[in-house]
Amino acid sequence: MYGLKQAGLSWWCIMTKSMFALGFKRYKSDAGVYYYHDKKTKVLVIAIVYVDDICFIGTKGFLLLNELKQKFMARWECRNLGETTEFLGMHISCNCKNRKIFIDQCEYLEKVLAYFNITTNPTHTPLLSEFSFKPNEKQCDPKFYQKYQQLVGSLMYLMIGLRPDIGFAVVKLAQQMTNPSNDHYRVGLHLCRYLLATRRYWLVYNGLSNELLVAYSDSDWDQDHEYCKSTTGYFTMLAQGITS
Repeated sequence: MYGLKQAGLSWWCIMTKSMFALGFKRYKSDAGVYYYHDKKTKVLVIAIVYVDDICFIGTKGFLLLNELKQKFMARWECRNLGETTEFLGMHISCNCKNRKIFIDQCEYLEKVLAYFNITTNPTHTPLLSEFSFKPNEKQCDPKFYQKYQQLVGSLMYLMIGLRPDIGFAVVKLAQQMTNPSNDHYRVGLHLCRYLLATRRYWLVYNGLSNELLVAYSDSDWDQDHEYCKSTTGYFTMLAQGITS
């Protein structure tokens, strides 16, 4: 499976056929999310699939969820880990009384900070206000290039997961990926020190809020001094927690 160009596609085709055989349908907006809707009982079961890590979620009791999970386990050799407490490096906990779900990546973040030796001088802004992302005029060293890629890749996984507050900074760092400079790398370390100061941040979804999908957007005209382009930003919230 690993190391072959065609392995990913082959695996995905087999997994999709398996989910379809169990009666699941796939969301058009996300190829890794499948759903099963029982029209009689109006019970919804959602399966989140990432390679060989799968999370089943259900509504209105767990009879149908457990039934579908058992059918899936009959097809694939896997373990039932019970209630979800961790998924793809994200720690998940809930307060049933207050109907709140808490999700964090604190453990993964600690590993990233330790790898890049970020232990002191925490900051409280993702970027330096006076810094301008100017392209590197010299060709960077291949070893430095790899080091910069590791930094941005680690930060990007946090951004996509549970740290939308660093989204703009990570995108700006990623734009310099082909030929980064020492200044760009120092900005990345500054962002790490911001994460050091906010390493206990997590997302909270409040089920009692009854708040449906809410979206915000804004534009900053001519913010890019290098190319004179505007910057557009947005985020969406569900149950008072950011989803995108």
